[in-house]
Amino acid sequence: MAKKIQSTDKNWDSGALGQSEEHAVPSSSTEHKLNEAMAMQSISIRLDKSLIEDLKLIADINGLGYQPLIRRVLHRFTNSEMKKLVTENAFVKEAP
Repeated sequence: MAKKIQSTDKNWDSGALGQSEEHAVPSSSTEHKLNEAMAMQSISIRLDKSLIEDLKLIADINGLGYQPLIRRVLHRFTNSEMKKLVTENAFVKEAP
């Protein structure tokens, strides 16, 4: 019979608990549920290797991963473009 390991923070942090392969069960639904809860969708995109390296460098300097950095860049661009479209549309509608 296997020796029972006490469930303490120390044992969890050290990996004495929670890291055995026999108890590891892949969960395909966890990622889906997380993405749904965060209203996110996984995509695939091809980028130049040099661009990825630059993004990783910029992300590292800012204490981020490069994928969160890419999300920030895309959000900034999208917000800017949407404001531009709204402004242009408002101007067109006001003209006689």
